[in-house]
Amino acid sequence: MEKDEGMSLVEMVKIADSFFTELKKKWLVIAIFVVITSGLGLYYSSTQKPQFIAESAMMLESSKGGSASGALALASQFGLMGSSSSAVITEDKLIEIIKTETIIRSTFFKKTTIDSSTDILANHFIELFGYRKAWKNDDSLKNFRFENSEENITIKENRVLKMFYKRIIANFLTIEKSKSGIITVRTTTPSEKFSKDFNTYLVETATKFYVNRIAAKGKKSVDIIEKRVDSITIELKETEFALARWKDANFRLVKAQGMIEELRLRRNVEIKNALYLEGVKRLEVAKFSLLDETPFLQIIDSPTLPLNIAKGITTPLRGITVGFFLGFLFSVIFIFGRNKYTELKTEMAATKE
Repeated sequence: MEKDEGMSLVEMVKIADSFFTELKKKWLVIAIFVVITSGLGLYYSSTQKPQFIAESAMMLESSKGGSASGALALASQFGLMGSSSSAVITEDKLIEIIKTETIIRSTFFKKTTIDSSTDILANHFIELFGYRKAWKNDDSLKNFRFENSEENITIKENRVLKMFYKRIIANFLTIEKSKSGIITVRTTTPSEKFSKDFNTYLVETATKFYVNRIAAKGKKSVDIIEKRVDSITIELKETEFALARWKDANFRLVKAQGMIEELRLRRNVEIKNALYLEGVKRLEVAKFSLLDETPFLQIIDSPTLPLNIAKGITTPLRGITVGFFLGFLFSVIFIFGRNKYTELKTEMAATKE
């Protein structure tokens, strides 16, 4: 057994020695492979644009229905009874809103300054991402730029926006939610300033839309009750002034018929006053309910310059290094593969003879 183990070790040493000897003989082949692949790695790294990552992190806190909670609990302490009608609010709903065409379209119409040029993000997108060159031979889009406001865009502008939206969703935007509920919005593009500004405006637009949409019903209720309370207040003042005028006109001259008129006026004042108090109570309940329904979005992190660069072959040194090792590997495979092929060919020829 010991002899067999010694023989195996010797064989291994011989194989390794023959391996390196063969590599020395074929050093020119290895050099050619290494030079070619290193050159390709250098070329690739020089043509590859770095990808800048802008990230925003946010946390959603909201009432999720049920009995009086939050602001409504405070309302109940003051004797204002009411119940929350807020819909169940989830992070998934917010994520879907951020990815909608409406939100991304609105983001494209935000103005910012990139490379000393102040314009909307949509026009920066054309200049920064190769569309000007791509549209050079297209008569319908040659020298195209957005000239109208978001509310008055043309059919052509809308078609281009849809094209931009698809590219943003497919290549530049990712949204993730952690187990703890933290939402991360990530924008990755070849332009550092565009990545940052688009990410910032996207989160701002989405959160504003989300909060306003969720609280829309509550705001409408508050507005209606406020108008009704204002109307009752005016009617109450008019009734009180009518009672005061009657008293002034009939001072010390009160007859039975006059007393009936006074009772009618007093009754109207009491009714209007009761309506006013109930209206104020309902208004306060509506305001507390609106406060309870409105989701609280806390922005934890916002992108700041300089941005992180996506991992990958982005430097000439990395390109040459990776190319060198790939060239060496391919050359070794080629050398021993060709040797093995030659051996098999010789054995087959000998067998035929």
